[in-house]
Amino acid sequence: MSEQAGPSVAAIQARQSALATQHGATADADRVLADVLASADATMRESTKRLDTIAEEIDDAAAHRADLAIDTPVGAREFQKFLLAKQREIAAVVSDAREFGRAKRAVLEGLRDHYKADD
Repeated sequence: MSEQAGPSVAAIQARQSALATQHGATADADRVLADVLASADATMRESTKRLDTIAEEIDDAAAHRADLAIDTPVGAREFQKFLLAKQREIAAVVSDAREFGRAKRAVLEGLRDHYKADD
């Protein structure tokens, strides 16, 4: 009977070691996932703040359009330049968010294998 216990204990120890390794890898993946989610949340909040600021600037300019003399050719041209600049700022926010999304998607795809159930 002691002969049977030897291989069983070794098998149990090997399985425990494999599970400990798997647990460590999953814990590392969990930390990366938490970092990705936290950075995504922070980026979304910052992007929203930037867009809100742009919207306020446009609203303010529209509310004070009489002061800008947009009924004159020069005033209209200046207002057009202002709006084009705001459009570029909005495009930059969207572009930055897309790039961030692509980068984080790659990280998440790399984590996928860590969360697959063993067959």
